[in-house]
Amino acid sequence: MNLRDVIARLDEFESDATIYAASAAPTADATVALEPERIAVPVGVSLPYLLEVRTAREAIEVWGLWRPGQTPTVDDKVAAVVYYAQNDAWLPIE
Repeated sequence: MNLRDVIARLDEFESDATIYAASAAPTADATVALEPERIAVPVGVSLPYLLEVRTAREAIEVWGLWRPGQTPTVDDKVAAVVYYAQNDAWLPIE
């Protein structure tokens, strides 16, 4: 699964789970786990912490609140989550 897939399926994961990804790129390998030691990845692959599922959902919610009447695409959701993960701030309106 890649980061884009994880974000597209965000509603399937528990709020207190954490997203782990090889990088912040949408195509980066990613997974979601409640505990880091339960991450199922191939040997030699590192998936550092990216963001909690709860916070990722909040980043997407704020995206919508700041853009009334717009429905975010998966790419919009990815942008909002990645921006928050990298900047500890909501994705600004362009």
